[in-house]
Amino acid sequence: MASERATVPPDVFVSDLYKPSVDYKDDGGSDQPPSGSGIDPKVSMAHEQEAMDIEPEPPAPDDTPDWRYPLLQCLVDGTFPSDQAEARRVARHAKTFLLLDGEMYKRRPSGILMRCIPRQEGIKLLEDIHSGACGHHAVPRTLVGNAFLQGFYWPTAVADATEIKTRPTGL
Repeated sequence: MASERATVPPDVFVSDLYKPSVDYKDDGGSDQPPSGSGIDPKVSMAHEQEAMDIEPEPPAPDDTPDWRYPLLQCLVDGTFPSDQAEARRVARHAKTFLLLDGEMYKRRPSGILMRCIPRQEGIKLLEDIHSGACGHHAVPRTLVGNAFLQGFYWPTAVADATEIKTRPTGL
């Protein structure tokens, strides 16, 4: 009503506020336990911390070789695979990758660096995006776009996202 500047119907009560109705000066915040509650904040914090400790699950074993290995060999030692076609492919792709503090990054045409991760880590990331608390079960290309926007890269991302989308739920 106020944004439209329409007249107020007769059955609606209107009151204009010229000052805040809540005084925040003496407010201690909601983090303070009520006085006289008898709960020791140190003990309750310890219980919360125990409940929040979640052990990461170990990655599933993968028999495929790490896609980063030939590129890392090229970047670190300058060595190439023995197969000539593979050596050319690695040399061509190595131009867009760089090492920074022991981590491999892919440089996008815009200059933004994306951290290169193994395939298993990428699949876990896609699953988190796909079915996480904020997940919206998007199409594979959107999932990959979200992973890339977060700054991660692996070459089989679209195929992995398609596999996740076609996987039956409940497994």
